[in-house]
Amino acid sequence: MNTGNSPKPKDRSFWHYLFNADSIAVIGAKETPGTWGHDAMRASVESAKGKAGRKVYAVNPNEKKVLGIKSYKSILDIPGPVELAVIVVPAPVVPEVFRQCAEKKVKAAAIISAGFAEVDGDGARLQEEIEAIARESGIRFVGPNCIGHSNMHSRVASVGFADRIPAGPMALLSQSGTLGASIMQIAASRGIGLSKFVSTGNEADLHLEDYLEYLADDKDTQIIGLYIEGLREGRRFFNLAKEITKHKPIVAVKSGTTEAAAKAAKSHTGTLAGSDAVYSAAFKQAGIIRAEDEEELCDTALCLCNLPLPRGNRVAILTMGGGFGVVTAEVCEKEGLEITELEAQTLRKMKAVLPPRWTPGNPVDLVGIRPAGKDNPGDTCLQLLLEDKNVDAIISLVPPMMFPPQMMAQASPTELKAIQRDIERNQAKLYRQLIEYGKPLVYIRRITISLPKELWDIAARPKAMIPEYNHPRRAARVLRSLAGYRKYLESR
Repeated sequence: MNTGNSPKPKDRSFWHYLFNADSIAVIGAKETPGTWGHDAMRASVESAKGKAGRKVYAVNPNEKKVLGIKSYKSILDIPGPVELAVIVVPAPVVPEVFRQCAEKKVKAAAIISAGFAEVDGDGARLQEEIEAIARESGIRFVGPNCIGHSNMHSRVASVGFADRIPAGPMALLSQSGTLGASIMQIAASRGIGLSKFVSTGNEADLHLEDYLEYLADDKDTQIIGLYIEGLREGRRFFNLAKEITKHKPIVAVKSGTTEAAAKAAKSHTGTLAGSDAVYSAAFKQAGIIRAEDEEELCDTALCLCNLPLPRGNRVAILTMGGGFGVVTAEVCEKEGLEITELEAQTLRKMKAVLPPRWTPGNPVDLVGIRPAGKDNPGDTCLQLLLEDKNVDAIISLVPPMMFPPQMMAQASPTELKAIQRDIERNQAKLYRQLIEYGKPLVYIRRITISLPKELWDIAARPKAMIPEYNHPRRAARVLRSLAGYRKYLESR
């Protein structure tokens, strides 16, 4: 881990131009779909739809028009000012284009082009050349060798698919473009909206630490996700994270932990991966939640977006079968969670609603009872677990307010809508109770009832604000991380 510190720029206005520019030029814009120049231009055109007066220019001497917009031979030919330049041209051409940006008084840039320090010595010299131009002109830039950046709230973007990602509370910084894109799409599929995204690339100018410092005070960002291969300013990163995690959780995936992965990271973005033990210790001391992969990062973010932090690591399990309860209890204990003893009054009340064959204890097994709409034993037991003072978090393998398949299959469209309204009211009430009791609840889906998909979705699927996972191990890892973060906050 590099512990150096780069000087901070005195003028911070470039952040406004990077994420909220009123005039954008795409240099290397192309009419051909599927090219980087086309994707960057499309993203910029989409951003203009979100704000009146935002101007987008295409620059390419070989194109007359791109997406219906006149193409200029050079950025110097554009009649008005340009605040943000998105550069998508071959690496050898970038220095000359960048000099023209400096002459045009461009404020910020995103250099998507690859072929710099990540490749060879010639590429490194090209990168040094654009760094020198940036220092002389004052232009701050993202990249090179990246897929771009985006602000989901202002819709300013150089990432081609950014318009498909909803706005929300999580910012994402990634030292890999394609893996960052994957995380964005996983997050969106789970209902997690993003505030900002940056593919940091080679970090020739702006380092991951610079973006982290900016996000610390960004009002649109409540959670920060990171994909890290290596840090250029380790000490600064640690000091920033230690302050940020007091009020905004950070969830990080750190790769390059093996010799082969470290070698790949060096050739990917030119970063030195560093000792995994050092990173693990630094993350723990700074309160950073470490995720094993992009799926776990999104699993964790989903809970952080929607649920209260557990007061401790004591877990209750609600299941429709003994085997599922055993598997869930085992993975919870392996992840450091405690399968808590339930209060005597909880067990007594459960005994009154469950069959005589029920064996009191945790996991709470419904012993084959099929939930049947309103006022079913599963919902009653869930309510009792929320009230139990020995329980900090709940994992439920019981679908919420499930209706019998035969009833659902025979229901009319009007009856289905009524059932849907009941489910939504039940879920909203349950969510309010989670906040009231300060206890996270996650669902595990292990059995798919043989119903048409649309009926299953109406009958069983919880709202996005109550997370659902396909295996108890994923839920256990998330609850462990949340309990650890709560403990860290209390220690501070």
